[in-house]
Amino acid sequence: MTPKEHELMTNFLKLLMDYLRNNTLKDNVLVDYQDYDSLEKKFDASIGKKGVVEDELLSSVQTYMQYCVRTFHPQFWGTLRAGYNIPGLVGEILADITNTSMSTYEGSPVATLIENKLIKKMTDMVGFDDGDGIFVTGGTQANLVAVLSARNTLDPNIKKMGLRQHQDLVLFISDQAHYSYISAANVLGLGVQNIIRVKSDQLGRMDSGALEFAIQTAIKENKTPLFIGATAGTTVLGAFDPIEDIANIASKYNLWLHVDGAFGGSALLSNRYKSLLAGCELADSFSWDAHKMMGVPVPCSVILMRNSGVLYDACTTTDVEETPSYVYHNIGGESYDLGEKSLQGTRNADVLKLWFAWKYYGDEGYENRLNRVVELAEYAEQKIKMTPFLEMDFPRQFVNLCFRYKPKAVENADQVNIRVQKKLMQKGQAYINYTQVKGLTVLMLNVVNPLVDEEDIDYLLNRVIEIGQEQDELAIF
Repeated sequence: MTPKEHELMTNFLKLLMDYLRNNTLKDNVLVDYQDYDSLEKKFDASIGKKGVVEDELLSSVQTYMQYCVRTFHPQFWGTLRAGYNIPGLVGEILADITNTSMSTYEGSPVATLIENKLIKKMTDMVGFDDGDGIFVTGGTQANLVAVLSARNTLDPNIKKMGLRQHQDLVLFISDQAHYSYISAANVLGLGVQNIIRVKSDQLGRMDSGALEFAIQTAIKENKTPLFIGATAGTTVLGAFDPIEDIANIASKYNLWLHVDGAFGGSALLSNRYKSLLAGCELADSFSWDAHKMMGVPVPCSVILMRNSGVLYDACTTTDVEETPSYVYHNIGGESYDLGEKSLQGTRNADVLKLWFAWKYYGDEGYENRLNRVVELAEYAEQKIKMTPFLEMDFPRQFVNLCFRYKPKAVENADQVNIRVQKKLMQKGQAYINYTQVKGLTVLMLNVVNPLVDEEDIDYLLNRVIEIGQEQDELAIF
């Protein structure tokens, strides 16, 4: 490191520490919101022929921080994650500074040891006695690997010969399942039209009777049922599909069962709430995003398998008989080279984020954190129910709350609530989201940050009412 680089890094770390100190201050706006055209004028994103001096680079850092969304802010509610914990950030920084790749044991020995230990802990929690797993780029890739493993387990020849003999493979997911299955069907050549959406009940849980009927219908149409994707914690309603019932159907028709626990998988951390995932040990695979309920920096996700060896068979890119690898020299089950069971080549040591956080909090600390956010969600639910200007549109099932401001005219409800969400963001007061579910436009309040308190919830709901009344009076519809 040159003297100039040393000075640059020292000054950058000072800015970083100031940002971290100010991140959680309630008096700061959540975001200094700018529309695209305005932001383009205020932040110089161009690259010139010549480089810039250190002070100019640090000025870009400051400007970036000024206009980015403070995900650590107590009014950041709009996604299934919120900020990050500091031990996890320590792991993130350590992974970036050491800059190793998780492809081989020789290249990343300590991180390989840590990943193996953590995967074993997580598979044990799911109930996979002979389990295996790998860290991936996010829940989308985790679900992709699950479908890939199901496809290649059905017919190992597909890996070499392609899908020419299997144009009729179909997947079954609920109408509330994550959109990542569209990506999986596209990338794996299964075809998006071969995704069968099974209806859910009023709470957003997959209807197991409708699932079996859909499977029987597909068989009658000479299609080949391949895969069932159950969801543990849907993105909007926080619904948990009936895994035990679905597992019985999967066993009856010999289908691969995957549980998308990207969001709700963290309920396994709590003795009080792990029953939401009853039957998950019966699945063939399980995905889990630690960057959601466990509060580590994004991305930090795993795909877990009930049986060891499946990932290696599905993902390995090495064919020692035809193309000896310049990377992998110890091929097979005895190898500690994690890259052999990953779709990625160069892979960051994301495991460090989760390991440092879990090491710091321990099992009991994480259980307390998860129990706390559920308690806060219960508080928010009661406040909404007790407030005449607000209404709960669906019962709370986990930490997701779907609610609305009640305007004077019912027909204005959708537009008023959309305007509420946008005004909150433009003012930098709070970030919640909105969506349509089962025919209703709802505001989404996701309580996933254990560092917020009841006053933060009160503040948000009061702002929703305040802006809702302003928009209601305008009546521009």
